[in-house]
Amino acid sequence: MSELAKLKSCSTLPQLARLLGVKGETLSSVLYWLKPSQKYVYFTIPKKSGTRRLITAPTSRLKYVQGQLTELLGKIEAELEGRRTTKYCVLSHGFKKGFSIVTNADVHRNRRHVFNADLRDFFPSINFGRVYGFFQKDRNFNLSPKIATIIAQIACHDNQLPQGSPCSPVISNLIAHMLDIKLNRIASAGHCSYTRYADDLTFSTNEKDFPPWIARLVRGSHDKWVAGDLLLERIYRSGFSLNEAKTRMQHRNSRQDTTGLIVNQKLNVRNEYYKLARAMCHQLFTDGFCYAGRDRAYVPDTNLEGMMAFIYQIRKIKIENFKADQAGFSKLYGRFLDYRSFYGLGQPRIICEGKTDNIYIRSALKALAAKYPSLIDPGKQPPLKVDLFNYTKRSAIFQDLSGGSDELKKLIGNYATRISRFKHGAVHPVLMIVDNDAGSVGLFQLLTKMLGKPIGGLDPFYHVIENLYVVPIPKTAAPVAIEDLFDPALLSRQIDGKDFDRTGKEKDGSKWYGKNEFATKIVAPERGTIKFDGFEPLLNAVVDAIQHYEGVKAAAAAKATALKAAKPALVAIP
Repeated sequence: MSELAKLKSCSTLPQLARLLGVKGETLSSVLYWLKPSQKYVYFTIPKKSGTRRLITAPTSRLKYVQGQLTELLGKIEAELEGRRTTKYCVLSHGFKKGFSIVTNADVHRNRRHVFNADLRDFFPSINFGRVYGFFQKDRNFNLSPKIATIIAQIACHDNQLPQGSPCSPVISNLIAHMLDIKLNRIASAGHCSYTRYADDLTFSTNEKDFPPWIARLVRGSHDKWVAGDLLLERIYRSGFSLNEAKTRMQHRNSRQDTTGLIVNQKLNVRNEYYKLARAMCHQLFTDGFCYAGRDRAYVPDTNLEGMMAFIYQIRKIKIENFKADQAGFSKLYGRFLDYRSFYGLGQPRIICEGKTDNIYIRSALKALAAKYPSLIDPGKQPPLKVDLFNYTKRSAIFQDLSGGSDELKKLIGNYATRISRFKHGAVHPVLMIVDNDAGSVGLFQLLTKMLGKPIGGLDPFYHVIENLYVVPIPKTAAPVAIEDLFDPALLSRQIDGKDFDRTGKEKDGSKWYGKNEFATKIVAPERGTIKFDGFEPLLNAVVDAIQHYEGVKAAAAAKATALKAAKPALVAIP
């Protein structure tokens, strides 16, 4: 039975609660027993215009119910779109899985004319009665009055869809669908494409003349494009209104953008946005923090990380060799990722040779938490007091880091150059854990050259340069990889009759399983019963290396203080 059919079969509150995955008493309590002051909190966020936007956010219990309703209606919306379209043609791109400002803007790329309009007070214009009426009377839903009322009660506050509720976007999309149909019809009549992203309407065409029923040019001392009469009438009859101060026409010979993206020939972010991100990166590298906006508000590193990721997401579209095509941005993004990975750290960073090593280290720390309070606190979330470097597609592209001793050797060799732009001093160390076997011979030879003494992997750790440390797997008589820290009986465990291949060289998948299966199917799920005693010498070395770096910082601070005290004071000349 489809999700829509399940919803239509509900006729009572307990039935709807069951479908939403909540208890009937919980839903009843949230709707009828919580006071209004217990349902929502209010705060404001800045808008681009400089004014403030009021956010009405649900408290935890109501938010959970709204989230469950959002998930259900989202599935139903996707189901309805699948029914009504015979090809990839979606008019509304906001708040949907698989759609975004990117898919919205791409529809209008490389057009002669792009016209943007904005619906006024989009969420607030949808009141309790409209929500109730839609779910009761819409031919797809046709819900019972009781269920339609409960949905409206879950979704609305102060007789409107609130900004900040998780279910406002999906409900507004469902209700505005008829508006989309009407506007797409008048767009098609003028050979235009139409999309909507939340309250942003966009029409575009390659025709020489833009259809006047959608937008027309008013001549005067300042020529101005205004919404056409038919567009205004369709919007008004659908229960919405237009914010006429935000209508604009953009032609091919000028910059065209929609939902914040440039759409002239290929999708791109606005140049001002990239310049702002670049300036913020420079300040971050120099001072360890960055500001943005007219009021010079502090911006967390994570926000800047989102900005850089967004620029990459947009610019990579339809580009085969990104690093060659976007050399300047690639260099900046790589430097930013290096800063976040190795320098601007909130706690010590551990980087291992492969992805499965992280699972081993995390599992060992959780199992041995009582012995390593400086590395893990089980009472906090997340519990680890160290960060584990994650190998990703972006680390492979921009940092040349996808795993393996050869890449770590390369990182050691050019580490000083890679962090040379960072000026404020690293607070925490980077601990590179490497196997102590034949694969690390080249790495140890590099350390021998850099440190000016023989390095054989016998010491617990090596301070290489700045905040970088190499921590070898503690060596015994034979070469050691990190898997050797486990009990031999564990390494001989079979999975579905297959033996563990530590080398990655065995190709017969019917006889062998690899490190990923060992880590995810044996180590992680069974860490409560596995003996991790063999990891203790390695974790002891990690603790010692962290303490060593604290001593290095203290010595540097003392030296700086002494130099400052020894510097002769300037004497004013009369």
